[in-house]
Order: sequence, then C-alpha cells, then structure tokens
Amino acid sequence: MIAACGWCRELLSTTDPRVKYCGKRCRQSAWRARGLASLEASGDGAARFAYADPPYPGLARKYYGREESYAGEVDHRALIAQLVAGGYRGWALSTSERALRDVLPLCPAGARVCAWVKPIGSRPKTRGIHGTWEPLIVVGGRQRRPGKRNWLSAQPARFGGDLPGRKPLAFVTWMFGLLGMQPGDSIDDLFPGTGVVGRTWAAVSSEASGDAPSAKYSCDGSPGSPADGSLRTSGDTSREVLGDASPEAALDGRRVA
Repeated sequence: MIAACGWCRELLSTTDPRVKYCGKRCRQSAWRARGLASLEASGDGAARFAYADPPYPGLARKYYGREESYAGEVDHRALIAQLVAGGYRGWALSTSERALRDVLPLCPAGARVCAWVKPIGSRPKTRGIHGTWEPLIVVGGRQRRPGKRNWLSAQPARFGGDLPGRKPLAFVTWMFGLLGMQPGDSIDDLFPGTGVVGRTWAAVSSEASGDAPSAKYSCDGSPGSPADGSLRTSGDTSREVLGDASPEAALDGRRVA
C-alpha cells in the first residue's frame, strides 16, 4: 500500500516502508520544524486554537487578484467576530504595520501585539520608512513556563512555492509557543495558503507525542537518500531553517500563510 509523504502529504512513489518523505526538501522541512519547536504536555487536556493570515487590508486585489480563491477584501470585523465566537482556547491574527491601528481596536481587550522582525535591508528605490516587521495579534492561549518573548527575528520564507505571504517555519513554531499549544491540540488555519501551518503542527505535535517517523529508519524517495534512513543533514548550516520563499516574500504586509 502506498503511503503519503510525512510533510507535504503527496502520495509516495514507492511502497518501501522505510521511505516516509517524497524528497530531501520535505524530509529536512519536517526535521527542522521539530527542531524549532519545543512542546510538552501540561495535563490540562486538548484544546482548539486558530490562526488567521488573511490578505492584509487594502492589498487583496493587488497581490491575490489572480488567485482562484480570491474573494475581494476581507471583512476584518466579521473575521475577528468569527474568531471570538469560535470557542478557541486561543487564536492569532497576522496583519500589516499600516493596518494595525485599524485592526487592533476590533480585537478583545487583552489582545497582545507581538512582532516578527525581518532582518532585511530596504530596497534602493524605496523612500522614507521601510517596513521590516509584521504584527501578530495574539488572544488567549495557555500561560506556560517558561515564558515566550513577544518578538521574533527571522528571514522571510524562501521555499514552499511562490504565493506572496507564505510564512517561514520559524514564525509558525514561534506562534505555537505564544499560544501555549501542546500535543493533542488542534489548530484551524482559516487562510491555509500553502498549508505550512497545518503541516508544521502535524510534524511537531507528532514528534512530541512520540508518533513521528523514527530518525533511525526514515528516509526519503530522492536519489542518494541514505539506505539506512538517517535523517542527518551533515554539514547543513544554512539559514533555510528559518523558512521557505523567494525575494518577493520580502515585500512587507502582503502575507497569506
């Protein structure tokens, strides 16, 4: 029986039980996601969480007008009302620096604003202030020890497709920590885009619960994949650990996960 890749969920091209991933990139993405996250059960039972990364206000047509899923500007008032009424233990919402002053007042009292800082330079043709950070609004969640800092420094995504706004693995795992998520929880990704949030949660939560593919026996279906299934990435010290996308992803405030 042919199984699905442990990261992208595409069907594998082999029935070899040692092969858990369709290629090196999927294997490394799953491995890195687990390395970035640190999950421990707290004993208070499973809970539901949500993340929303809609087209940022005023930018939907410009950046997503050609997407099949394009449905015009997102009604942020209705979206936040949906999140509040959803019965979630906690939720997070991405937006842009420019839109923050309009979006934050729509959120419940106690909402926290965290900052994803992108250590990138400004483009030569830009003028004035160049945005290199994005707000992440966090509501609720578990208050766990040790605490999580309210900012992250990480490069924009480099791989994973060409959809503007896809988030890097470092951002996704940081968000899980801010929400205090633990194995057994579930997360509703309201604007899934490339699906990186769901894939990352599946990878890190299965690792923490002991259900992840064994590092000793898992391998991928790519040429030259180690016969013993080792997940080692000898000599790989690249910053790919932070994410997955092209230079267009450095555009500020136009994100869909």
